[in-house]
Amino acid sequence: MIVESVEWDEHNFEHATRRVSAREIEQAIWNATGARRHRRHSSRVVVSSVTDGGKPVVVIAHVTHRGLRPITAWEGRA
Repeated sequence: MIVESVEWDEHNFEHATRRVSAREIEQAIWNATGARRHRRHSSRVVVSSVTDGGKPVVVIAHVTHRGLRPITAWEGRA
């Protein structure tokens, strides 16, 4: 999966980082080898990946013209 940027602003940062840090979200996105479309929202993807330290993370993100805008994330299953 090619992602040019991870987009943050005051609207998505607080919600997306409730359960995992922004750094973990970004690492999971950069380390991802793929993503699948969200089943209810066609403009969103589900990224299941790991951080640099091997922590499994699931990220729901909105697809933008430049990259991904994280919406929410949580620790995944190993």
